[in-house]
Amino acid sequence: MSIKRKYVDSHWLIFALEGAVALLFGWFALFTKLSDASSLVVIVGSLLLGLGIIELVNLLRRAHLNETWGFVLVSALVEIAIAFALLFTSNQNAVWHLAMIAGYTVARGTLEILIGLKAVDDKTDKFIWVITGICGAIMGFVILNSGNAVVEANAPTFIKIFGAYMSLYGLANLIYGVHNHDQAGELKAENAEKAKARKAVAAPAKKAATVKKTAAKKTTAKKSAKKTARR
Repeated sequence: MSIKRKYVDSHWLIFALEGAVALLFGWFALFTKLSDASSLVVIVGSLLLGLGIIELVNLLRRAHLNETWGFVLVSALVEIAIAFALLFTSNQNAVWHLAMIAGYTVARGTLEILIGLKAVDDKTDKFIWVITGICGAIMGFVILNSGNAVVEANAPTFIKIFGAYMSLYGLANLIYGVHNHDQAGELKAENAEKAKARKAVAAPAKKAATVKKTAAKKTTAKKSAKKTARR
């Protein structure tokens, strides 16, 4: 178990739940026949609100266990803030909404790259975080650099691009969650072996100490007996 994982790690079910939610949305965005940009934006806002609520649950769990929770708090606040911005600004045009979505995607992707490079030691986990982050950053920049007219005319297509990122993000979370579950089992077995080894090392020392203590008691008893005999 990587020591650095404490900065980003959570229970494997949290990753599995986030992965399932993101993957379902990704598939919906990619394969839906819905072409109304406003309706799709509302669905994206609902997705981010759901992810933010999951992060808040994760925050409460980590705080209860006295684990680090700063990253989880920032992630939850950002997702919920953008979700509200999408859900309660229906008067804004598609360009504004997609700029919010693209900005979130770039920020999240960049953060995932940093997590993979700086906060994770395990090579498999590092690969998952970095690849997902790179894809998210690229997809976000594609939307941001497409120009207002292009975005306005192709809003549903750009939401499909975001859906593709969410599909990848969801799949990565599911894989990471399963990997966490396996590593937790390995760590538990490793700790059990260490505890067993410590007991095995401590047993002879404890036995020697007991023998020494018994011998000392016998010596003291003999001395006492001699003193009594002399009297």
